[in-house]
Amino acid sequence: MTEFERYFSSREFVWKIGLERIKAALETFHFPFPPSVIVAGTNGKGSTSAFISSILKEHGKNTGLFTSPHIVKFNERFRFNLEQVDTHTLNEAFRDIFPVVERFSLTYFEAAFLLAVFLFKDCDFVVYEVGLGGRLDATNAIYHDLAVITHVDFDHRDYLGETLEEIAVEKLHVVKDKIPVVISENPPVVFRLAERFTDEIVAWGKDFSVQNVAVSLSGTRAFYRDEALSFGFSIPLYGFHQAVNAATAVSAAKIILRDVLGESFSVSKAVRGLSMAKLPGRFQIVRKNPILIVDVAHNPDAVRRFVDTLELLNVDVDILYSGLRDKDVGKVVAILEKYVKSRGKQLFVTGIDGERGLAAEEIKRFSDCAVAVENLSDILDRPLAVVGSFYLVGKLLDYLPDDFAFFF
Repeated sequence: MTEFERYFSSREFVWKIGLERIKAALETFHFPFPPSVIVAGTNGKGSTSAFISSILKEHGKNTGLFTSPHIVKFNERFRFNLEQVDTHTLNEAFRDIFPVVERFSLTYFEAAFLLAVFLFKDCDFVVYEVGLGGRLDATNAIYHDLAVITHVDFDHRDYLGETLEEIAVEKLHVVKDKIPVVISENPPVVFRLAERFTDEIVAWGKDFSVQNVAVSLSGTRAFYRDEALSFGFSIPLYGFHQAVNAATAVSAAKIILRDVLGESFSVSKAVRGLSMAKLPGRFQIVRKNPILIVDVAHNPDAVRRFVDTLELLNVDVDILYSGLRDKDVGKVVAILEKYVKSRGKQLFVTGIDGERGLAAEEIKRFSDCAVAVENLSDILDRPLAVVGSFYLVGKLLDYLPDDFAFFF
């Protein structure tokens, strides 16, 4: 456990409205912040951020990457040239910023972002993934040179709004000071609303796209196209949506290299960067025989894409699901139930501890076929996909051998 985690283990995990605390904390730093991109959206933020970082790394740029949440280790949130920052370095950095964290009573996420800014102060470029929303997220407390909006859908309605328009506006607020924005595949309303924030919009379907997408158990292949370039690429992630995320990252990296860093974009380096990108927990095949897939998809849009990928691969698996109380569990269960019934498979549900967690019997109320399971060892010897909350993946780890090659 890091000193950061030890400090916050006895404090309430809350989201406090407002950027005043984090802005005041950042003003205590007397060093210039490196150029950066902020990545917002409902789904695809983590993948797109990882792709951008990998492309920049292959172009020789020392790149920081801040993402959330983590799956296994807190260190996952902080990567330098795609490698996790080690615990010793994290602890030393946290000691340096600790007086500021205490002085301004920063929340867990605010302090984590402050730690990232401190850790990456000497980078050539930094990629910041938004934690929640955009407008009031701590990552939006500093100036960024570019914004990226991945796919926007319904999630966190209690914080972001009930309509797609309200949610999109919250996320589009990362496009400050009329900076350029790259917008991935999205409903038309997102592109229309973006015009309120900037005149420099690079839009999916208009300015860039992917074609000839092929998904297999070895990964995803596709062609990237824009007004100037056309090239093929392969990624070790699965699904049409991951090809879209990769293309979005390419469009962003072109702008970063050309307009921010003043360097040329190399197709060969971009292709290599895409091929080297890895992201734990996103349709990750962690065992091949019998197949075991892990995916942290936890809202209806993400789960729909997860099922689409299973069907593209023609994979028949039982499903293990669990969700949190503040998620649209009914819609998610309906999507998973439709898949297992069409394939003659079984839907298992399990509980997650904690205030936000749901018991298995609570989840079962949304299904006429789900089977509750507490001891996951009972079902791990079959072809299985584990999907849902990050907390579910943590629970799964307790039932796997210590030497199981899971994420790293």
